[in-house]
Amino acid sequence: MRISLICIKVLIFFILLGLSFYAKGKNLEMDDLVVYYSFDADTLTDTDYLDLSGNENHGLIQGNNIISVDGQVKEAVEFPGLGGQYIAVRNVEYVAGIPELSISVWIKTGQKGLISSWDRSEFFRFGVGDDQLGNETLVAFDVCCPITDWHGETEVTDDKWHHIVVTFDGEKKRIFVDGKLDAEEAAHGEFIGPKAVRFGFIGVGSEAPNFNGPRGPTNFPFKGLMDEYIMLHRALTEKEVQKIADLNGNPFDVESVDKLTTVWGDIKKSR
Repeated sequence: MRISLICIKVLIFFILLGLSFYAKGKNLEMDDLVVYYSFDADTLTDTDYLDLSGNENHGLIQGNNIISVDGQVKEAVEFPGLGGQYIAVRNVEYVAGIPELSISVWIKTGQKGLISSWDRSEFFRFGVGDDQLGNETLVAFDVCCPITDWHGETEVTDDKWHHIVVTFDGEKKRIFVDGKLDAEEAAHGEFIGPKAVRFGFIGVGSEAPNFNGPRGPTNFPFKGLMDEYIMLHRALTEKEVQKIADLNGNPFDVESVDKLTTVWGDIKKSR
């Protein structure tokens, strides 16, 4: 009888363990992950923010006024709003058209500014506001080809943290703000781009045919805080966007089971 009771309790333990990992497993699959900058202080080197995707697409810091500060999730990066202060993304060179794309980031800003760009005339740019539609406060997602300038409906320039996501899947392009769908429109075609080779920047516009090449536009660089910049070559679902927005941590981690020790202790006491 005692052996049977022990077996039952051990079985209960493993059921609890399985359920805990099911509930607290990966919040976001790493399929087609291109870049992940957490911007945490421990990912900052003398020259770069490290890419945590495993692809080694690290971000070269340009300028002396880009600093680490308290963020939405641990630390964030603060941009001063100057055209010569930005991050150049290593290795992500677009030559062919992009069939699917998602970019997710936390921002805190009070004004128009570019978040990231691989050149709207060749591929895309993503920011708050734009220089074509008179938009100063809304999330913009401008793509090519042909050039299609477009923005959402929710103001995000209130100096508060907002989670924003843009997606493209060849059929639809979408903008999400704080985990909710903000705008949706038919895609211009099956691909974003291509027209010419482009490398990208975070915090300023790109016209770069080579790594850390020419910038443009530079008249509305990002001023404010960014955190948890994620880029994937697939379209995130609305459910995935909501998970990231609700999460206060690394969306790719398999989290430890917080109460595992307590549960196991309780089982042992009852033996």
